[in-house]
Amino acid sequence: MRAYSDAARRYCIHLLERLVDIPSVFPEEEEIQLFLEQEFASLGLKPQRIEMAPGRWNLLCSRGDGSPRICLNAHCDTVPPNGESTPNARIEGDFLHGLGSCDTKASIASMTTAYLDILSRGELSGTADLLISVDEEGDGNGVRSAIQQGYTCDYAIVGEPTDLNVICTHNGLLFLKLITTGLSAHGCSPENGINAVERMLELIDDIRKCVERFRSHDLTGNPSLNLGEIHAGDRPNRVPDRCVSRIDIRFPPPVRVSDVESTVLSVVEKREWARCEIEKRGEALDTPPDSPLIKAILDAGHTLGLEQHVAGLRGWTEAEPFRTMLGIDSVVMGPGSIKQAHTSKEFVSISQTQQAAVLYAEAAARMLGIA
Repeated sequence: MRAYSDAARRYCIHLLERLVDIPSVFPEEEEIQLFLEQEFASLGLKPQRIEMAPGRWNLLCSRGDGSPRICLNAHCDTVPPNGESTPNARIEGDFLHGLGSCDTKASIASMTTAYLDILSRGELSGTADLLISVDEEGDGNGVRSAIQQGYTCDYAIVGEPTDLNVICTHNGLLFLKLITTGLSAHGCSPENGINAVERMLELIDDIRKCVERFRSHDLTGNPSLNLGEIHAGDRPNRVPDRCVSRIDIRFPPPVRVSDVESTVLSVVEKREWARCEIEKRGEALDTPPDSPLIKAILDAGHTLGLEQHVAGLRGWTEAEPFRTMLGIDSVVMGPGSIKQAHTSKEFVSISQTQQAAVLYAEAAARMLGIA
């Protein structure tokens, strides 16, 4: 089944509808992975589980032999529902609405359709893999766990909403839980206490100043710090003696996550009333823009009449473990806009999702010598 055929276009969107209708908020991916396992088996793709944790596994379909081995990867988990972004597929014109529609169930539907196209072309000069991962929105351990258990490939295309542009560089991340302590006192005499919130704001301000000293990148901009959560106190007339916050630090290549960790710890350790816990970490991605994988994608896009460009992304994706753990060229590309991801009105273009299937297939075919 060629991805540009009417049958493939219908299948792609029907699959996307079914995927969006299945709740898959991390870490509850079991239902959607069972559905995909059955779907892939019915298509003759012989899916294999790569366990990550009890009830949580990545799904791998593999066909062919030897190198080059190219992987099409997308994650099946979503963030929690928000506003109109619920696991309920709704089509309005060219747009399919619903939680996970663009991040990244459209990529799963496109990649599955593309994979069927690739396998329909006959004997492969290499290996084609389809890897559906879990936990990307959680701790980001889906692809990592697969690689730790022996999965390997030569090139990887990771599906995320990029409007079909090619992301060769993205920021790394460090999520931290910060805790500060103080001394309670009556709110009418705050000078008799020590305010843990004020200490927290002082701590975060100093961390921010250190983070901002890291170098910027032409494609991803400056490093950043976001105060995402802060919890303290129980009454306006009591000085809070404990404060807990969570921050999100993003940093461009070539900065390493260990550099950021050591910088933050040096700030925290100077204060006996503060401590921190690392909750999520990921390295930056920096794939050479002259990679043969990028050339194959751009050549395929040019043939299809697409206007694409190579760009950077301020977010983090699972393209990183492919690059840092396997040392291979990995890129990010998929249907949908990052502006819709994690919003209260998530949607994706149906025509772009169908177009992505053709693009994935043509790019992989070029890498496998079956174009």
